[in-house]
Amino acid sequence: MKKSVDIEKFEKRLGYTFKDPKYLLEALTHPSFSSTNRSDNQRLEFIGDRVLGLTVAEAIAKQDPQAPEGKLAPRFNALVRKEACSGEAQEIDLGLVLKLGRSEMITGGRRKNAVLGDAMEAVLAAIYLDGGFQAAKDIILRLWDRRISNVDLDARDSKTKPLRRLAISETLSKQQPECLWKL
Repeated sequence: MKKSVDIEKFEKRLGYTFKDPKYLLEALTHPSFSSTNRSDNQRLEFIGDRVLGLTVAEAIAKQDPQAPEGKLAPRFNALVRKEACSGEAQEIDLGLVLKLGRSEMITGGRRKNAVLGDAMEAVLAAIYLDGGFQAAKDIILRLWDRRISNVDLDARDSKTKPLRRLAISETLSKQQPECLWKL
């Protein structure tokens, strides 16, 4: 299978050249573009999520060997959530090479966090299937390096942030108006 110029440019941005481009083609195929003859990227997304998770879990555990699970889990969640995957996809212009159906293109699918995040996970799975776990791990660590290095060492689980905001809001609403000026 001959690769297009756009795919070759994408591989350069990604930092990985596929031996078998069928994996990349599947990873780039959004469900809106799939058909009975063409697979979409959902199964690869499932695998990529696990490859990313294992790599990130190992990296943050090595980064802070004394941290208990309760401190590692929020960091992990911050690094593997859809917004992080979408952010990395944007860094390598993944949206430019996605295969989208007409309706998804019209609604801005190439810029949607959910579409980009899912596609990024699918690309990671494609690398894993094409080159093995070490190849995928190397790409993840290179792409996520800044995020891993800067992950808030006291990151909060996304479920606790709204609860903290609610508790602060309730506390403030119970105070006398003149007390608010002291904050």
